[in-house]
Amino acid sequence: MKPELPPTSTEQPPLFIDIEQCRAWQQALPLSNPIQAQAQLLRQLHLLNRFTLAGDTRLMMLETLRESIHFVQAEGAKKFSGKPLPLAPPEQAAIDTVHSLWQALTTGYLRCLETNLASADNLKPQAAMICQRALAALTEDHTDLLRAGYHPDETHWRHAHTIYASAEQLAATATPVADGMRASQPITPTAAYAELTLLQTANLHELTPRQQGWVVRWARRWAGKVSILAAPPPESPALPLCVDLESSAPAGFKRLSGTGARWLDTTELRISLKKRLTLLARGAPEDTPAKLGLGEDCTQPVCGEVLRRIYPRWVKGGVLRRLERHPMSGASRFVAGVDAIHYYLSGRQAFKPPGSTSSEDMRRQREELATFDRIAVRFEEEYSRNHGYQLENWEVIEDWGMLDQSNGGLRLVRPLKQNGGRLGIGQLVAVQPAGTNGLLLGVVRWAQVSGDNLVAGVQLFPGKALPVAIRSTGVMATKEPYRPGFLLPPLAALDLPASTVLPPGSFKPSRIMEAWTAKGSYRIKLKDMLDRGADFERVTCEEMPPQ
Repeated sequence: MKPELPPTSTEQPPLFIDIEQCRAWQQALPLSNPIQAQAQLLRQLHLLNRFTLAGDTRLMMLETLRESIHFVQAEGAKKFSGKPLPLAPPEQAAIDTVHSLWQALTTGYLRCLETNLASADNLKPQAAMICQRALAALTEDHTDLLRAGYHPDETHWRHAHTIYASAEQLAATATPVADGMRASQPITPTAAYAELTLLQTANLHELTPRQQGWVVRWARRWAGKVSILAAPPPESPALPLCVDLESSAPAGFKRLSGTGARWLDTTELRISLKKRLTLLARGAPEDTPAKLGLGEDCTQPVCGEVLRRIYPRWVKGGVLRRLERHPMSGASRFVAGVDAIHYYLSGRQAFKPPGSTSSEDMRRQREELATFDRIAVRFEEEYSRNHGYQLENWEVIEDWGMLDQSNGGLRLVRPLKQNGGRLGIGQLVAVQPAGTNGLLLGVVRWAQVSGDNLVAGVQLFPGKALPVAIRSTGVMATKEPYRPGFLLPPLAALDLPASTVLPPGSFKPSRIMEAWTAKGSYRIKLKDMLDRGADFERVTCEEMPPQ
């Protein structure tokens, strides 16, 4: 199994054709201007990859340039990582360049691998390093694509399978390779391939940037606990992942057959994850995420939640849902952002805290009510337009049951060329599926670009939301302003208590809040946190008796 690469020539050489020239050129790179340095590296790598060169010289050049490449790539990733989708033009340009440079680096190592497979004796001792470096470049590319809302294509996986199959052919899968830029311990090609597979199955696009960083680190650390076998492993509580090295598809839990079938045995990985989950659940002072090797930046309870999330995706066959997904179709109305949602749920009424209506507004409204028996719609539409509010049209393409306290969700799609807002994970939204009345509150669980479309998964909150103006009560809160919020009724059929959607940072156990509506105000007591998003908190509550 050989890499499929175009032929090389000596017609258009790069600015360096030996290792001394390469080092001198690198010294002159403007690393203080990462964008410029990134462009220069990309240009010279493309020329190098098309130039006929001895394999050992090519490998030394790639090793020389690798540190600079990782530096400019890390700087470039800051421009798009965790940004709402679709990306703005500068953000899109950043991911396009980062992706191209990782591809160019991968191609460079594939050139070395091509030479190695052609029985080049001078590269035989470097077989494991070449395979590990190529897989590492693919892993970095994979991670950055997911951070930008994209998924790797078939070529990505074809290269990954080819590299690992070549490592098998060269008897280099278990040879440890030092890689100080990525790990403190040596990495084998098997571990490098397993790391890439674990990242694929972890569904990084459903996590926040901070959580993504945790999982990337865990995958790298624990990939060495995964074995790759040519036959199914003995039955155990850990279900193996399976991949066909002759295909262009990633690994999954579906059993495969054929000469290219390989099984990733996750037995040791399951033991390690299970032990940490048990200790985190115990909650003893000595069982902190840092002391369990999860990272100094990992905090509870979020760390445990993320670990529980990836556990079934890595060792238990994936996530099972209570209700099977089934296809749906139809246009839906969609609005994002707390202020915009409050505006439309209030009947296109701008949010005005109690007692804040100006004399001019009241005069205009009285005149319109006297003349037209209603308030003119043109003022409502003008307010909506001036504030950028809009009811977008999305297509519902699927719905599903959820595993938490929500009883449903939607998968929505919108053409990228269609005008609309940008979406980020944890953003509050409201959706009105076709054939239903009224907007339902929900939260964006994931968003990604698929072809020419923006696709989003939205978890719906059960119950019809009531828009309110809300603030804290008490002596210390007398001057606190009212802010937009929502109340969700209790649902006895689902055994769900009443809840409220608050501005971020509002929740404190047993805190008393004042909720105001046009029909009057009442007090609610906050109880337990249900959900914390990017621009809201959802908390169970109970109504307090009037004072």
